[in-house]
This record gives sequence, C-alpha cells and structure tokens, in this order.
Amino acid sequence: MADNRPKKSRKRRHRSPDIPAKRRQTDPPQASQSRHQPYIPPNELLRCLGLFLHQRCSKLSPSTIWPIRWLRNIDTHLLVAGYQSKNFLSSGSVVFLYMLCRDLISPEIDSMEELQASLLTCYYITYCYIGIELGYPPKPFLKGGSRTAFWERCISYTQIMSSKMMKINNDRQFYREVLAELKAMGR
Repeated sequence: MADNRPKKSRKRRHRSPDIPAKRRQTDPPQASQSRHQPYIPPNELLRCLGLFLHQRCSKLSPSTIWPIRWLRNIDTHLLVAGYQSKNFLSSGSVVFLYMLCRDLISPEIDSMEELQASLLTCYYITYCYIGIELGYPPKPFLKGGSRTAFWERCISYTQIMSSKMMKINNDRQFYREVLAELKAMGR
C-alpha cells in the first residue's frame, strides 16, 4: 500500500551571516583536551607489562610471554564460567595491574612459582577493585601455595597499595604518569 498523505516540504531557514548559529557549549577546550586519553590497545600494554616483568625478575629471566599467558588463561576461564560478559583485560585494567606489579613484585623473586603467585595476586586485586562483579572465585588465581598464603598476600598488598589504588582512580594525571611509564617499557 502506498502512503497517500501529503508530504511536508522542508524549507531551509537561511540565517543572516552576521548572526552566529547557536552552539551548545559543553566544556571549555582545555578541559576536553585534558580528558582525552590516547587509545593504546591492551595487547600492546600487556606486551609492555611482560617486558617489565622480564626486566624486574632478571634472576629468573622469565619469557615475556608466560606472564601474559597466565593472565589471559584466567580471563578466558572467568569469561567461559560466566563471571564476566567480555574480556577484562582492557587498557585501564592493565595500567592498574602494572601499578600494583611495579610496587609489589620484588626483583629478588627466585622462582617462577613465586612470580606467578605474586602476579596473580595482583591480578586478583585488580579484578576485585575494578571488575564488574562483587566477588570473583579465587581458585583460578591460586597457583603454587596455599589459600592462606594467597589471602595473606591479598591483605598485605591491599594495605600497601590502598592509597595509590584510590589515587589512580581519582587523579587523571597520576593515571597518565603510570600509563606513560608502562608505555616506556615497550621502547
């Protein structure tokens, strides 16, 4: 069936050149520029995190791939198990994780199991702090050690880092500094 209603004509309204068009002002230009964060793919930041761990734990000389594989395996496990609807490893979560690793993973680590336990504890804290669920199962994060040791590390790490965890969440400049430091690892 054809629509037999008369069509309204759209007339263009011409404005006088000396009358400026109304513009909706959102933010001053300086404020919008300070909000702009350059997008860096999570894969690139994960590569930088792997390089950081390789340099930090020079006694072990871990491959840059293994720590990333550990993180991705947990991310995939939680995705398949239904704890999240999309991958957790985003640019923001990797920057947050790097901040924790930078301050908490000791260069004196002398076994891959100890490195994995420390990294996965940092990862669990990252999930709990910025993840979408109220709680995540600790089982995928438990590697090499007891539950008691895992929870003691979680409490200790959180006490050490609580002020920086809040700061990175509230202070854009601090976030940018941590991001720039992480990116520098890839150069």
